[in-house]
Amino acid sequence: MHPDELNKVGSSIPRRCHKMGKNVLGSERSHTYGDAMSGCDSPMGLYEETLAWIRENLKDKIDFVIWTGDNARHDNDRNYPRLETEIFKMNQRVADKMGSVFMDDGEQDMMPQDRRVKIVPSLGNNDVYPHNLVAPGPTLQTREMYRIWRDFVPAEQMHTFDRGIYFFREVIPGRLAVLSINTLYVFKSNPLNDNCDGRKQPGYKLFEWLSVTLKELRRRHMKVWLSGHVPPIPKNLHYSCYSKMTVWMHEYRDIIIGGLWGHMNTDHFVPLDSVKAWRSIKGRLKLLGFEDDANSLNYSTYGEDENETEDEEDDEIDDYKDVMDMYSAMGLLDEDFGVTRKSKRYDGAPVGKVTYLEGIRDTMLAKIKGKKKSGEHGDRYSFAHVTVSVIPTYNPGFRVWEYNVTELLGGKEEVTYEPWDEFFARTNRELDESDELAEMLEAYDDEDPRKKQYYSLRKDSTIPPIMPAGTPLGPGYVKQLFSPERYVQYYLDLDKAARDPDAAFNYGVHYATDDETYNMKSLLAEDWIRLARRLAKSSPVKNKPGKKKKDKKKKKPVEARDLGEMTAADLWSAYVDRAFISTGYEDHSFAN
Repeated sequence: MHPDELNKVGSSIPRRCHKMGKNVLGSERSHTYGDAMSGCDSPMGLYEETLAWIRENLKDKIDFVIWTGDNARHDNDRNYPRLETEIFKMNQRVADKMGSVFMDDGEQDMMPQDRRVKIVPSLGNNDVYPHNLVAPGPTLQTREMYRIWRDFVPAEQMHTFDRGIYFFREVIPGRLAVLSINTLYVFKSNPLNDNCDGRKQPGYKLFEWLSVTLKELRRRHMKVWLSGHVPPIPKNLHYSCYSKMTVWMHEYRDIIIGGLWGHMNTDHFVPLDSVKAWRSIKGRLKLLGFEDDANSLNYSTYGEDENETEDEEDDEIDDYKDVMDMYSAMGLLDEDFGVTRKSKRYDGAPVGKVTYLEGIRDTMLAKIKGKKKSGEHGDRYSFAHVTVSVIPTYNPGFRVWEYNVTELLGGKEEVTYEPWDEFFARTNRELDESDELAEMLEAYDDEDPRKKQYYSLRKDSTIPPIMPAGTPLGPGYVKQLFSPERYVQYYLDLDKAARDPDAAFNYGVHYATDDETYNMKSLLAEDWIRLARRLAKSSPVKNKPGKKKKDKKKKKPVEARDLGEMTAADLWSAYVDRAFISTGYEDHSFAN
């Protein structure tokens, strides 16, 4: 949400909406609820009215809230540098507001953990000082964030939380949990994280926690959503972290429904390929000299020949390098260099985001395998769902997911498990022992065999075990309890609000996944694969000349079967418009 107390209505957009002035041009003057593509953070009115609108219109229909972080302004104005105390203060203010907005009438005297609507926050890269930088705990930051989120974090997880600001919450007790992952521990831009392989790395510690947590949730027959701030895609993560996150989602596809993320402000989805990720891990092990461990990985290749690449002697090492370089060909610009803007009004607008979406389409969507190589239910792939934000990077927005609850109407056989406090006491001991081992190994020489031993796959809990054969697929792949069925995307038209400042504040429906454009009957992996293939038909990579394939009779043309009346170009245009929340961003020169 990025609420900004310094944002002043009528101030100069090129000055981050912090500075008033007599000579500010009309086109460069900010409005009550902000201005899309301005580079300014959220006016307090936008933040407060958004939550008030949700409480008035949606709160009673909501079961739980996934809240992906960034609750302080950006550090983008040299005249007003951020202070750590200011960041903590704003996080506390937003946390208190979230608690009150989603509180039912009559719950004021109830313990926050027992309230009907469960809230699951996660740490944003601008919720820390300096931004992006967070060290493994215990630290001042981990303890302060626990104090701020104490109403949302189960008390028995306090010590685990203190290790790294990650936790999970049972949003439907005994049935459904949401994991809040501290994605700054896998984020490329965190200077304290180099990779997810070294035992002392915060990313390694994160995956140790993920390992014990998912194992226990599977044992209890619970289903899981993953959530966090930074999406686990190659642009954002170190290649070792990206590969590990992908294979964990794959090998626990019997319980993991999907992943919900923020940070990028752009409405889109990204497929995660388990075969490429496993090959990346296998290639890394081979390069490190661990041939036996590499060859012991018996992951599913979904009918692919591991040596099908004709020009490479070792496909695993090739894929290992491919994951490292996947985004290098996208022409992404992380900084605003060499871009000509027609007006200072757009000085703070994002750069090159259409190129970014086209890069995903051409390097990932266009390369999704057919049914034979993607699994009967598309279970070779998992998906990172990236939603829009309230901050007016584009138009403000949020989404509401709907899911299958039919089986909840019946009873569930009661099974007694150990209390969570006992599980976490044991978990904390195991993680502490791992920390001690990391410290001990640090004292060995690089050539000492005892140090090399910990790289052994048998000793590495951050690489998941292969899902047991015969395990039924979970709600993300086969329709069942908790399977996602549709979502509705809401948005606020800032241009309209600016033209009519006296009109009532109102979010409208931007689109729904089952509308005529996407026409998704459900939101299982197969549905996302189908949409990805439709979008990929507009890709020049997908359509480049190649070998002619023999015509297959008794089969409708793909265009007629998948696209109906909508052409691939029209679908891609609609997808891009939705990605930037109908602001017309794609029509500006700085979009490419």
